[in-house]
Amino acid sequence: MPDQKFIQRLKNDIVARRQAGLGRELLPMTGHHGARVILDGRPHLNFSSNDFLGLAQDADMAEKLAVLCRRVGSGSGSSRLVTGTTRSTLEAEQALATYFGYESCLILGSGFMANLTLIATLFSEKDTLLLDKRAHASTVAGVRHSRVGFHTFRHNRTSHLRKLLETYPAQAVLTESLFSMDGDSPDFNAVKRLKDEFGFLCIVDEAHAFGVLGDGGRGLAGGVADVAVGTLGKAFGMFGAFILCPAVVREYLIHFGQGFIYTTALPPWHGDMVLAMLERIRQGGKQREHLRRLGDVAREELSKTGLRTGGSAHILSLEVGDENRCQRLATRLREEGILVFAARYPTVPLGQAILRVCLTAEHDVADVIHLQSALSSLVQMEST
Repeated sequence: MPDQKFIQRLKNDIVARRQAGLGRELLPMTGHHGARVILDGRPHLNFSSNDFLGLAQDADMAEKLAVLCRRVGSGSGSSRLVTGTTRSTLEAEQALATYFGYESCLILGSGFMANLTLIATLFSEKDTLLLDKRAHASTVAGVRHSRVGFHTFRHNRTSHLRKLLETYPAQAVLTESLFSMDGDSPDFNAVKRLKDEFGFLCIVDEAHAFGVLGDGGRGLAGGVADVAVGTLGKAFGMFGAFILCPAVVREYLIHFGQGFIYTTALPPWHGDMVLAMLERIRQGGKQREHLRRLGDVAREELSKTGLRTGGSAHILSLEVGDENRCQRLATRLREEGILVFAARYPTVPLGQAILRVCLTAEHDVADVIHLQSALSSLVQMEST
């Protein structure tokens, strides 16, 4: 039997989290239909999805996957360094590198694993890193796992980054092109000037920008980032991730990256699907323009809710502050048939909880107005 004191400690920690408004739960979905998901037998308008271009639900892509699965099977059966690397995976890596404008590319199992493996492999206690204070948990995990010396700079504040660079000569600076919670971006022109002056390696997580922002969905950090991390689980509508980098970095990760070496490869059809999805990304100009316009409408409409609205693209943040209130608003929206993610500590700093609104190409203006109306009513009810 497990030690009961240990088990009780786990239970106490969970209770404390829930009492602080930080409880988490798994929502059993039974279907996706455009911008709606089926939850508890009811359709809910979904503003929590990262399927930005709607490709995860594309019928043609689903049929292509079914055909590939029947032909090559469902699993790879080994790691990539044994027999898990298919020719189509290598072709997909080259295609991704070419499309996004980098020398080389390496596909891994998830975005979290990509950031963790990249940082923990490249750097050691001999190095110094500077990272944005709002960097993703996977980036922070990589930094801590590497035992590297590090300092954080104020969110998107290149003036603070400059002061740190003058004090702590750094091997690399880590940031994101579109921050997943705040929905904002760095001034990459300013980052480029600092890079030219101080000569650091620039690593940018473009997970939420690739496929949606920039020319052809090529992201925001082109010409600035030496290494970029993208995910296949957002605009690409799949799963997995990729690291865009110089050839020597790819080779180094293959030889020393534990998160790459010691894990089963993605399914044998995965590379073919990446190539097919990349083509859809290339052709996705109308969806990107729709998202851009919808974002403008959403910023204007959601500013009427009484909550401060942030975000410059297809991810918007509505500042709530108190964790319990944020969770309460999200729960009441769900009761109204609307899913919005309540981002709370440790995803965001304590006392800075937000409602995170993700727009996709499946949404329309009527969906945004429906959200605005429901949320405005809830906020007004709380204030009376």
